[in-house]
Amino acid sequence: MVLRKRLKLKGSAIVFVTTTVFKWKPIFLDPRVMTIILDEINKLQKIYEIAIICYVIMPHHIHMILGFPEVERLSKIIQSFKSITSRRVKELNLPELRENNFRLWMPRFDDLILYSEEQLKIKIEYIHNNPVKAGLVASAKEWCFSSASDWLKGESGVVKIDKDYDWLLRG
Repeated sequence: MVLRKRLKLKGSAIVFVTTTVFKWKPIFLDPRVMTIILDEINKLQKIYEIAIICYVIMPHHIHMILGFPEVERLSKIIQSFKSITSRRVKELNLPELRENNFRLWMPRFDDLILYSEEQLKIKIEYIHNNPVKAGLVASAKEWCFSSASDWLKGESGVVKIDKDYDWLLRG
Protein backbone atom coordinates (compact mmCIF):
# COMPACT_ATOMS: atom_id res chain seq x y z
CA MET A 1 0.00 0.00 0.00
CA VAL A 2 1.34 3.41 -0.93
CA LEU A 3 1.32 5.91 1.89
CA ARG A 4 0.18 9.40 0.99
CA LYS A 5 2.67 12.21 1.27
CA ARG A 6 2.21 14.40 4.33
CA LEU A 7 1.97 18.15 4.07
CA LYS A 8 5.06 20.07 5.12
CA LEU A 9 3.59 21.88 8.14
CA LYS A 10 5.54 23.64 10.86
CA GLY A 11 4.76 25.09 14.26
CA SER A 12 2.09 24.29 16.82
CA ALA A 13 -1.12 22.52 15.88
CA ILE A 14 -4.01 20.54 17.25
CA VAL A 15 -4.48 17.32 15.31
CA PHE A 16 -7.30 14.75 15.21
CA VAL A 17 -5.62 11.34 14.71
CA THR A 18 -7.14 7.93 13.99
CA THR A 19 -5.27 4.66 13.74
CA THR A 20 -6.78 1.23 13.18
CA VAL A 21 -5.93 -2.37 14.01
CA PHE A 22 -4.92 -4.54 11.06
CA LYS A 23 -7.96 -6.32 9.59
CA TRP A 24 -10.16 -4.51 12.16
CA LYS A 25 -9.60 -7.23 14.80
CA PRO A 26 -11.25 -6.14 18.10
CA ILE A 27 -8.20 -6.85 20.25
CA PHE A 28 -8.58 -3.78 22.45
CA LEU A 29 -11.34 -5.63 24.27
CA ASP A 30 -8.56 -7.60 25.96
CA PRO A 31 -7.68 -5.74 29.22
CA ARG A 32 -3.96 -6.56 28.83
CA VAL A 33 -3.88 -4.89 25.42
CA MET A 34 -5.90 -1.94 26.70
CA THR A 35 -3.37 -1.46 29.52
CA ILE A 36 -0.51 -1.38 27.00
CA ILE A 37 -2.29 1.19 24.83
CA LEU A 38 -3.16 3.45 27.77
CA ASP A 39 0.38 3.18 29.12
CA GLU A 40 1.86 4.22 25.78
CA ILE A 41 -0.59 7.11 25.37
CA ASN A 42 0.63 8.38 28.75
CA LYS A 43 4.23 8.04 27.61
CA LEU A 44 3.49 10.13 24.49
CA GLN A 45 2.94 13.12 26.77
CA LYS A 46 6.10 12.68 28.74
CA ILE A 47 8.54 11.65 26.03
CA TYR A 48 7.36 13.93 23.22
CA GLU A 49 5.90 16.78 25.30
CA ILE A 50 2.60 16.80 23.48
CA ALA A 51 -0.85 17.52 24.87
CA ILE A 52 -3.48 14.79 25.01
CA ILE A 53 -6.67 16.80 24.64
CA CYS A 54 -9.07 13.94 24.05
CA TYR A 55 -9.03 10.21 23.23
CA VAL A 56 -11.11 7.08 22.92
CA ILE A 57 -9.96 3.50 22.55
CA MET A 58 -12.52 1.45 20.64
CA PRO A 59 -12.32 -2.34 20.16
CA HIS A 60 -10.31 -1.98 16.94
CA HIS A 61 -9.24 1.65 16.55
CA ILE A 62 -8.15 4.73 18.45
CA HIS A 63 -9.12 8.38 18.05
CA MET A 64 -7.04 11.07 19.72
CA ILE A 65 -6.79 14.83 19.63
CA LEU A 66 -3.19 15.77 20.20
CA GLY A 67 -1.56 19.15 20.67
CA PHE A 68 1.87 19.51 19.11
CA PRO A 69 4.28 22.36 19.75
CA GLU A 70 5.99 21.11 16.57
CA VAL A 71 3.46 19.41 14.27
CA GLU A 72 6.23 18.36 11.89
CA ARG A 73 6.96 15.57 14.41
CA LEU A 74 3.46 14.05 14.02
CA SER A 75 4.38 11.15 11.69
CA LYS A 76 7.48 10.20 13.65
CA ILE A 77 5.57 10.22 16.97
CA ILE A 78 2.67 8.10 15.66
CA GLN A 79 5.14 5.74 14.00
CA SER A 80 6.95 5.34 17.33
CA PHE A 81 3.67 4.78 19.23
CA LYS A 82 2.59 2.09 16.76
CA SER A 83 5.99 0.38 16.78
CA ILE A 84 6.26 0.23 20.58
CA THR A 85 2.66 -0.93 21.09
CA SER A 86 3.15 -3.59 18.38
CA ARG A 87 6.20 -5.01 20.13
CA ARG A 88 4.49 -5.01 23.52
CA VAL A 89 1.27 -6.60 22.23
CA LYS A 90 3.22 -9.23 20.26
CA GLU A 91 4.82 -10.35 23.55
CA LEU A 92 1.33 -11.27 24.82
CA ASN A 93 1.14 -13.96 22.09
CA LEU A 94 -2.62 -13.50 21.61
CA PRO A 95 -4.31 -16.29 19.61
CA GLU A 96 -6.17 -13.81 17.38
CA LEU A 97 -2.87 -12.25 16.34
CA ARG A 98 -0.87 -15.44 15.75
CA GLU A 99 0.11 -15.25 12.14
CA ASN A 100 3.33 -15.82 10.25
CA ASN A 101 3.67 -12.07 9.79
CA PHE A 102 2.39 -10.45 12.97
CA ARG A 103 0.87 -7.06 12.33
CA LEU A 104 -1.02 -5.01 14.91
CA TRP A 105 -1.70 -1.80 13.00
CA MET A 106 -2.77 -0.87 9.52
CA PRO A 107 0.23 0.74 7.78
CA ARG A 108 -1.24 4.24 7.86
CA PHE A 109 -3.05 6.65 10.13
CA ASP A 110 -5.46 9.47 9.41
CA ASP A 111 -4.94 13.00 10.62
CA LEU A 112 -6.80 16.27 10.41
CA ILE A 113 -5.41 19.61 11.55
CA LEU A 114 -8.06 21.44 13.59
CA TYR A 115 -8.03 25.15 12.87
CA SER A 116 -10.87 26.45 15.03
CA GLU A 117 -12.43 26.08 18.44
CA GLU A 118 -15.66 24.97 16.70
CA GLN A 119 -13.87 22.14 14.86
CA LEU A 120 -12.24 21.08 18.09
CA LYS A 121 -15.54 20.93 19.97
CA ILE A 122 -17.16 18.90 17.17
CA LYS A 123 -14.31 16.37 17.20
CA ILE A 124 -14.28 16.06 21.01
CA GLU A 125 -18.01 15.30 20.93
CA TYR A 126 -17.51 12.82 18.08
CA ILE A 127 -14.74 11.01 19.98
CA HIS A 128 -16.70 10.77 23.23
CA ASN A 129 -19.86 9.58 21.48
CA ASN A 130 -18.07 6.91 19.43
CA PRO A 131 -18.72 4.11 21.99
CA VAL A 132 -22.37 5.17 22.25
CA LYS A 133 -22.82 5.13 18.48
CA ALA A 134 -21.16 1.68 18.36
CA GLY A 135 -23.66 0.38 20.96
CA LEU A 136 -20.98 -0.34 23.57
CA VAL A 137 -22.53 1.94 26.22
CA ALA A 138 -25.68 4.03 26.65
CA SER A 139 -23.80 7.17 27.67
CA ALA A 140 -20.32 8.47 26.80
CA LYS A 141 -19.56 8.80 30.53
CA GLU A 142 -19.85 5.00 30.89
CA TRP A 143 -16.94 4.17 28.54
CA CYS A 144 -13.89 4.14 30.78
CA PHE A 145 -11.39 3.94 27.89
CA SER A 146 -11.78 7.55 26.90
CA SER A 147 -11.40 11.07 28.19
CA ALA A 148 -15.18 11.48 28.53
CA SER A 149 -15.06 11.38 32.34
CA ASP A 150 -12.48 14.19 32.32
CA TRP A 151 -14.55 16.38 30.02
CA LEU A 152 -18.10 15.47 31.08
CA LYS A 153 -17.78 14.63 34.78
CA GLY A 154 -14.68 16.59 35.73
CA GLU A 155 -13.04 13.40 37.01
CA SER A 156 -9.44 12.58 36.15
CA GLY A 157 -8.92 9.33 34.28
CA VAL A 158 -5.84 7.21 33.67
CA VAL A 159 -4.52 9.59 31.00
CA LYS A 160 -3.73 13.21 31.92
CA ILE A 161 -5.95 15.40 29.74
CA ASP A 162 -4.92 18.92 28.74
CA LYS A 163 -8.01 21.13 28.65
CA ASP A 164 -5.92 24.31 28.54
CA TYR A 165 -4.87 24.14 24.91
CA ASP A 166 -5.22 27.85 24.00
CA TRP A 167 -1.44 28.12 23.59
CA LEU A 168 -1.76 25.71 20.67
CA LEU A 169 -4.53 27.65 18.96
CA ARG A 170 -2.53 30.89 19.26
CA GLY A 171 0.72 29.37 17.97
